[in-house]
Amino acid sequence: MINKEVIPAFEMLLEELERIIPELNARGKQLLDEKKYPQARELISKAETVVAFQAKVKALRDEWLRMDVPQTQAPMPAKPGKKIVRTNLGKLPEGLRTKNEAFHMPILQALVDRGGSAKFGEVIAALTHDMADTLNAYDWEKLPDGKSIRWQNNVGWAKKALKDLGYLSGISPIGIWEITPAGQQALLESKQVDKPF
Repeated sequence: MINKEVIPAFEMLLEELERIIPELNARGKQLLDEKKYPQARELISKAETVVAFQAKVKALRDEWLRMDVPQTQAPMPAKPGKKIVRTNLGKLPEGLRTKNEAFHMPILQALVDRGGSAKFGEVIAALTHDMADTLNAYDWEKLPDGKSIRWQNNVGWAKKALKDLGYLSGISPIGIWEITPAGQQALLESKQVDKPF
């Protein structure tokens, strides 16, 4: 059985690299338009390095798939007093962890509360507080890598969905999560739906 938690990590990294390359291209074009050729050459070199790194990550992902590595370590709960022992190290059965969609509006709210943008760590800190009553013991388990907490990993997947929906910016600076006007509207509408009449 392949350790399923490694592949999503590769995919998230590749997604970020896919986002970086067009940004570098746009900056390079701007430098060329401004006739800043030395800076443009430096940026082109950087872009080539990123593309080469991306190819290495893809090769590592493919190599990992070919290795067919068995899972060897049971995830351990991270939150004291909420111990769950799992003997099946495969994919967690459906319905035990909090669904990724449950993170969507809290993420958008966390960004609005911070002026529209925040770093990943700030989003995690906000969700730790704001979703304390939602997160369960399965969410707090460590993934087989022994480091990542399941729900924090799921926040990364929720980010991808929010970007795909147009609720998070695809052109914000690296490491910054930024809500879009569409995201603000979706958050507003979700609050109106939740209001009792």
